[in-house]
Amino acid sequence: MGWKRPGKRAVLKTQDRKTKLKGLFNLVAGLAAMVGLAACATTTQQQVDPYAALTDNDVAIAAMLLQRTLDHAPDGTTRRWTNDQSGHSGAITPVRSYIATTGQYCRDYQEDISIGGKSRQFLYSACRDEDRWGL
Repeated sequence: MGWKRPGKRAVLKTQDRKTKLKGLFNLVAGLAAMVGLAACATTTQQQVDPYAALTDNDVAIAAMLLQRTLDHAPDGTTRRWTNDQSGHSGAITPVRSYIATTGQYCRDYQEDISIGGKSRQFLYSACRDEDRWGL
């Protein structure tokens, strides 16, 4: 049984995504510092926010792949991207699709990012508005 895309085609705004993701990582970094997880360590923005090292082209490639993946890929299907210019790469895997209590169609997905040979995994949720997926 295949997954069917709901409603209109979503448009993920690249700069909005990058800004939201940076804000999320800044919040996490602040919370970690408050509870002492970052005590006695010098933490730079680069260490806390893996998206800071992505180029605008990386983000554009990843955003297009995220859009297509959330629109078309069944849960458990991994889609990969690579930017030969920067050497950065990543993957997106939808892990769960559901209807939220608000009635929005949502998907949980795993994002893998590889920068400078170091890979990190993140789990996000995105819900679809009339015209785009929102984080």
